[in-house]
Amino acid sequence: MSDHATNKVESSDVVTGSITDAVWTFMTSVKSIQKRSAEVQSFDQKKLLASIGAALAASGMKDEALAVRVTGQVVARLTRQFDGHTIPSFADVREVISLTFIDNNFVHAAKRYNSFRTALAEESRDEVYGQGITVPRYFTKPDVHPYELIEWETRDASITDSKGKVVFEQKGVEVPKTWTQTATNIVVSKYFFGTIGKEDREYSVKQLVGRVAKTIANWGRKKGYFQTQEDAQAFDDELHHILVNQMAAFNSPVWFNVGTTRPQQCSACFINAVQDDMRSILNLCVTEGMLFKGGSGTGSNLSKLRSRHEYLGGSNGKASGPVSFMKGLDAFAGVIKSGGKTRRAAKMVILDIDHPDVDQFIMCKVKEEKKAWALIDAGYDASMDGEAYASIYFQNANNSVRVTDGFMQAVEQDGPWVTHAVTTGEPVQTWKSRELMDMMADAAWQCGDPGVQYDTTINRWHTCKNTDRIYASNPCVTGDTLVATASGYKRILDLVGASTDVIAADGEPSHITEIFSTGSKEVFELKTRSGYSLRLTADHKVWTKNRGDVPAKQLREGDVLELKAPGFGEEHVDEVVAELVGMAVGDGCLTSSQETVFVSAHKQSHAADGRGSRWSSVVETPTGVRIGTSSRSLVQPLKKYAVVDQGSINKQFRDAVFSLDQISQAALLRGLFTADGTVAHYGDNSHYVALDSVSLPLLRQAQLLLLGFGIKAKIYENRRSTATSELPDGKGGWKTYSVEQMHSLRISRSSRIRFESEIGFLSGSAKGFELTRLNETVGTYQDVMTDEFVSLEHVGIQDVFDLTEPRTSHFVANGLVVHNCSEYMFLNDSACNLASLNLMRFRKPDENGVTVFDVEAFKKANEIIITAMEIIVGSSVYPTPAIEQNSHDYRPLGIGYANMGALLMSRGLAYDSDEGRNLAAAISSLQSGHCYYQSSKIAEKVGTFAGYKMNEEPCLEVMRMHRDASYQIDDHGVPADLLTESRKCWDNVVEHAGKHGLRNAQISVIAPTGTISFLMDCDTTGIEPDIALVKYKWLVGGGMLKMVNQTVPEALTRLGYSNAQRTDILAYIEEKDTIEGAPHLKPEHLCVFDCAFKAAQGARTIHYMGHVRMMAAVQPFISGAISKTVNMPHEATVKEIADVYMTGWKLGLKAIAIYRDGSKRQQALTTSKESDAKKQNEGKAVENAKVVAPGFLARQSFSDGGSLGETVKVKEDQKLRRRRLPDERRAITHKFAVGNHEGYITAGLYDDGTPGELFITMSKEGSVISGLMDSFATSISIGLQYGVPLEVLVNKFVHMRFEPSGYTNNPQIRIAKSITDYIFRWLAIKFLPRESQISVGINVTQEEGDEVKEVAPGFSLGDAAPATTQAKENQPNLFEAKLTKTQTLELHRAHTSTFDNQSDAPACDTCGSMMVRNAACYKCLNCGATSGCS
Repeated sequence: MSDHATNKVESSDVVTGSITDAVWTFMTSVKSIQKRSAEVQSFDQKKLLASIGAALAASGMKDEALAVRVTGQVVARLTRQFDGHTIPSFADVREVISLTFIDNNFVHAAKRYNSFRTALAEESRDEVYGQGITVPRYFTKPDVHPYELIEWETRDASITDSKGKVVFEQKGVEVPKTWTQTATNIVVSKYFFGTIGKEDREYSVKQLVGRVAKTIANWGRKKGYFQTQEDAQAFDDELHHILVNQMAAFNSPVWFNVGTTRPQQCSACFINAVQDDMRSILNLCVTEGMLFKGGSGTGSNLSKLRSRHEYLGGSNGKASGPVSFMKGLDAFAGVIKSGGKTRRAAKMVILDIDHPDVDQFIMCKVKEEKKAWALIDAGYDASMDGEAYASIYFQNANNSVRVTDGFMQAVEQDGPWVTHAVTTGEPVQTWKSRELMDMMADAAWQCGDPGVQYDTTINRWHTCKNTDRIYASNPCVTGDTLVATASGYKRILDLVGASTDVIAADGEPSHITEIFSTGSKEVFELKTRSGYSLRLTADHKVWTKNRGDVPAKQLREGDVLELKAPGFGEEHVDEVVAELVGMAVGDGCLTSSQETVFVSAHKQSHAADGRGSRWSSVVETPTGVRIGTSSRSLVQPLKKYAVVDQGSINKQFRDAVFSLDQISQAALLRGLFTADGTVAHYGDNSHYVALDSVSLPLLRQAQLLLLGFGIKAKIYENRRSTATSELPDGKGGWKTYSVEQMHSLRISRSSRIRFESEIGFLSGSAKGFELTRLNETVGTYQDVMTDEFVSLEHVGIQDVFDLTEPRTSHFVANGLVVHNCSEYMFLNDSACNLASLNLMRFRKPDENGVTVFDVEAFKKANEIIITAMEIIVGSSVYPTPAIEQNSHDYRPLGIGYANMGALLMSRGLAYDSDEGRNLAAAISSLQSGHCYYQSSKIAEKVGTFAGYKMNEEPCLEVMRMHRDASYQIDDHGVPADLLTESRKCWDNVVEHAGKHGLRNAQISVIAPTGTISFLMDCDTTGIEPDIALVKYKWLVGGGMLKMVNQTVPEALTRLGYSNAQRTDILAYIEEKDTIEGAPHLKPEHLCVFDCAFKAAQGARTIHYMGHVRMMAAVQPFISGAISKTVNMPHEATVKEIADVYMTGWKLGLKAIAIYRDGSKRQQALTTSKESDAKKQNEGKAVENAKVVAPGFLARQSFSDGGSLGETVKVKEDQKLRRRRLPDERRAITHKFAVGNHEGYITAGLYDDGTPGELFITMSKEGSVISGLMDSFATSISIGLQYGVPLEVLVNKFVHMRFEPSGYTNNPQIRIAKSITDYIFRWLAIKFLPRESQISVGINVTQEEGDEVKEVAPGFSLGDAAPATTQAKENQPNLFEAKLTKTQTLELHRAHTSTFDNQSDAPACDTCGSMMVRNAACYKCLNCGATSGCS
């Protein structure tokens, strides 16, 4: 039976020193498997087949033949990997299964298989107590479940689209009575698990909250987070209370997945790394695609991809550059969408300001936007998912440029800015810094991108500076570098795409999954005094004992480098065979013709072999014997482990030697030194073991093999002073021969003593006796496992590679400890789960009945939520091994809040005021500080995050920076207890973390809270202000109610208005949809009620710099960035945008993005020409006519005082006359599409440009639709010719609702309720003046300076001026209503808007309502859908 501890098979018939055949026995199949408990059991292929089949079925590939095929591949791999001398463990088998799935491109199956393993491990784990935290109850009482304190009711959840059609409905849902219908509709439709109508469908909020809270609490129980069972139950109850009372909410993936049969994916945000390598780029495509499919957002910095100005490795061709690859990545995002829904994927792309392609990156979306404009002008659908924008690139991502303080300072000083090549660091192009800034501002003005990230600020607040700076450059080593792993040396080239356990800086194994190519770069050879060498890039950091990590180009002579030993492999070779292989390498050869091995040996070292007849020849020589054999037992191992058939100068070991176990490697070295080594024992300083060879690579391999035994050896190169030497001629004489340069490896000091004990010489060798005598008679100094730097020489351009070691950020390369890839691992390939607290739920009346912020409740809720988020990290599943590793090692969290805008208004504070900013800063400080304090308390019990020890000082430095910032908060407008507690929290963090560390490297972000804000019934999201004072709320029984925000009366009360004054003001707001001009309101109080959007009948809004200043007030207390877009008015200039970027930098923001209203042409737009008519004839005989101004017939018809809707009376003595069109007349033909139905409208014109006849062509000739449309057009034509005003016809037929209906291809008519509705809207836009269009409910906006031009009768049509106005059809939504006396709103939409939404806001793909801006995305206030933000 095999010895699993040493992987050695004992041989009872091997006599030390004898020369014998190795006996090789290979198993044809795996027969046993070892459990973690060391118990060995039989290997059952049926169980293996069942596991593989289940994983395939769970990923949608239920195929028995496929499962059998994959199982066969797994067994074959196991057979090759385990040769009978080792027994695979369960972990070995699981790893092979996962790798086989991945190699077959069954990534889903691999994830399912691993999730099964995780689930089984969780289920089998016992609850652990005694080492965790205590959880005092604050909101709950023992033995009283939180649900018992809530009044529940049953109601229906329903969502309708813009036409009133039900798109979702679930009846009989149990919800808390205090929840609004909006929250009910959205939570049930978005988060309830199961299929409607089936037994697994959730029907109660109790089930939803219960499965999430209980699952998280049980994870905590099993992982030892709680001190006692009572603490665990308290946590369970407190979490239930907080969630069901809408005090906080996790990000959407938690509600989607936790506690269900789905994989427990809990993170909403992912940062993915990419290297300058095709494999890495394609892997990024796969990773992003899987994340989009799961509904998550991603971000990637593409600055490591070489620019279009740089050459490909080994080629004269130039690279494509990152922008080229962005096209492919964007296409994937556009196809996959997010969450499998028809919504845009949430994607961020970043490029550094010093990248040579930064100009192309900045302008890439602008150029595509112009293409979209051309398509829109040609008549293509301008909606967000329409043909125009679907046909161009870069529409699925938000782009940001990462700038440094150096760049911003250069902008201030109007200085130059140099971009640098990615591969060499050489200068590529010099820009005027202001030119680049203006380019960014101009691009943002035109299309909203790029945003800006402030790199220096980010790194200043970086908690893990010793891991590396965030998004640093990428240092590398050459592909032949030998990386020390737990199972021996392995070349980094061979590890690409695999995972292994490398030796880290502390000498212990560390599991890594990211080994990658980084392209071709300038390479230098580092050499040490003892001859250790390593080829690496100049910026690759090397660990020094005296100066820490130092880039190779900055090393100085005398810097002390550290040596580390690798582990040993598991492959075993018979000791005698290994010794003979070593002897052949030392003084032997292999003939290529007959494959005969010749080995020279000293007579003293050669022992007789009982089976000597197997040797082909034994020849006596003056110095010993020369033995020749063709025995396969020696020839085959020799060919496997060494090169001895290409001359002495090319002798070396093959890489397979590094996979040998310790005993085999010792035997190999023993044979090598016995054949060709010497023992020096003379003089005062010549006491060493030496190995001389003309093959320098062989000596370097021997040096590294010896290091594995803790033996330090020194290489002396070029020991010969001449190129000739006097050598025996084989005939008893001497002859001068040309000789190769000789090199020498020497082992001295305590290493020679260790050499004797670990390796030694063959039994009977005189060299062994001499070494024993030397070590017994001559003392020695202790050999330290360090070496001194000597030189760094340029060796040219080579392909280079790197890896990511997350625990210590160091690995061992060619025996030297070096830094790993300079990514900040907390950011790249990491995930963050988010949660937000509803600030409006943390208020209480004081002793005077005034509502105040409840500081203590806020602290307690944060304790529970941040603990739950920390528990989630270890139990969540992740899309890639790298993301899983980094998430576990750094444990980043993103707690934040919602309803800040509502809270400020309720307290009578203007959003853009010093008092408002002070309060927001104090709340942000309290939340982050108390959560970091809780993180430190958890670290005291369960340990710090893995990277904390290396980053202890920078972590504590950042905590002190947070603390210092808290003492800079102005107390004006801030309650005293809130400010005191916020500062006290940071004092606690600095003190407690100084003793016990931190559990999480990041604690807080401000998320957009798009959907979860509905779950919590928030008026405002994240840190945003309110969008409007008047909103519409769904009624429980159906319909909607127009309501003034409840924060308004609270604010009026706090500002000192009486009940009567307050009643008058609220009535005014309800009537006018604005507070501007309200009675009793003091002018200085108007700013309190300013909102993000201008009221439809108002003029005030929050200035864009107010948003910037608010972000700056809270940024010092937020670990990450703030998800918020600075919305700028349509009139904003390029200079103003540049000023926003500059101000954000000066105020200390980490990132900023702006959006100018109307910068995307997704709504109605002004066109100055009607060339569309020429392009849309498609087979119709159409005269080349331009659209003329609206005719005079309609206006003249109303000159007598007639009004819209009245019957036109004709005097009895006035005979009706038909006004016929001339035989030759002008006409306009317009192609349209409503839903899936296409057709043509042809309007025949009088000489004055007014319409006199109508032709409508749809469907096939003779069909019902064709006949009806033809008849309808004829009747309209007769009406027009008999003088019926077009305005009257439009008023009668517009807004008629019947099928077919839906989206159109006309940017001026986004949605048509019917074919008739579309026809008459088009006629109104073409032929009615603006005031008439408004009077019939078709809203038209007009650019300042535009005017409607008329064409007088007889005016030459060829000279006619364009007559279209800027027509804008507002999409009906919750804010568009005609009110009844009871202020209720029927489900059909009318056309009055309470606020001016952004003109280019898209329609919701779920229900058709207009969406509103939410951070970098959009959200629907009707159904809760978002365009990328959770």
